[in-house]
Amino acid sequence: MVAVIRLGERVHPITSRQVSYTACKVVGGTAHVADADEIAEVAWVTLPEIPQSIPYGLFKPVQQHLDVALRS
Repeated sequence: MVAVIRLGERVHPITSRQVSYTACKVVGGTAHVADADEIAEVAWVTLPEIPQSIPYGLFKPVQQHLDVALRS
């Protein structure tokens, strides 16, 4: 089971693909790719590891969510 917060969507500025941004928190079970045609992989990373996966920076609403969520 997963708690979900939709953060926004946009046309990605580099790939021109429609992207939906969602914050998830696993509250039970195991996170996994449910649709391999849509999602390549699920990865849990620490905040310092994000630039390794997203070197061009986070979508502003995603960064704002992390700033608030990780404050505590």
